[in-house]
Amino acid sequence: MTTTLKKLNKEIPVSQLGPDWKGVKVLVTETGFDNPQGNANPYGFNLGTHVGDSLTHVQARRSLVEKEMGAPVVWLNQVHGCEVFEARLASDAMSSGTTPPVADASVSVSCNLALAIMTADCLPVVFVAFSNSGKALGVAAAHAGWRGLHAGVLLASARALSQACGVPLMQIKAWMGPAIGPHSFEVGAEVFHAFVQQSPNAIECFKPGDKSGKYLADLYALARLALRELGNSNIEGGGWDTVTDPRWFSHRRGQQQGVQSGRFATLIRLLPEHAA
Repeated sequence: MTTTLKKLNKEIPVSQLGPDWKGVKVLVTETGFDNPQGNANPYGFNLGTHVGDSLTHVQARRSLVEKEMGAPVVWLNQVHGCEVFEARLASDAMSSGTTPPVADASVSVSCNLALAIMTADCLPVVFVAFSNSGKALGVAAAHAGWRGLHAGVLLASARALSQACGVPLMQIKAWMGPAIGPHSFEVGAEVFHAFVQQSPNAIECFKPGDKSGKYLADLYALARLALRELGNSNIEGGGWDTVTDPRWFSHRRGQQQGVQSGRFATLIRLLPEHAA
């Protein structure tokens, strides 16, 4: 289900998705295409600066998202790694012409910042840390392609948030946003062996593919395995497939169709107490 938010006489396509967490705001954007095959704007509501879209148009869309979030947004230069950026000040939010932090996750304990992860098949995960009384203390957002997932970006994000908020991992919740699904994510034997060598339980996250030496990987299951220290009840979301669901950009679908794919965003913000 999609709702359209009107801001500055423009439209922000937003998914009706997200966790039911008190004290935080989560937003997942969509492509904005009414007809993905024949839309006059080939980039839709793209938020990525590296896909050939007009930087002026991208910045205008980002500004609309920032207004909807109600706080400056920290955009990252994502490189499929494990670095976690600790955002503290409004100056950490990157505006047009500035260089964003090179990281695949960010953490914030400030209600004056929103965190963003851009994806188009990779797994976006947002986190919140709660006090013993159930008050939201801080948030995090992570980008997990298979390389970052294998490198430990999700647990690194949870641990960074745990440390920033002074709470144990069991008081952190995670929500997995739209990503490539387990029936679409075909990988080679090197990916299968990398995960299974790291954790024998990972074998349950793969199925043999149709081609010899190929496997179908379940990113959501691998993420749950990586975050098992949080406890199963604290890991929510998952179950979508960006390749087959046109609501979201998909790099793999774009390759199949011979078109450039944009990027959608999953954002999270710690709300001020009076707004929570």
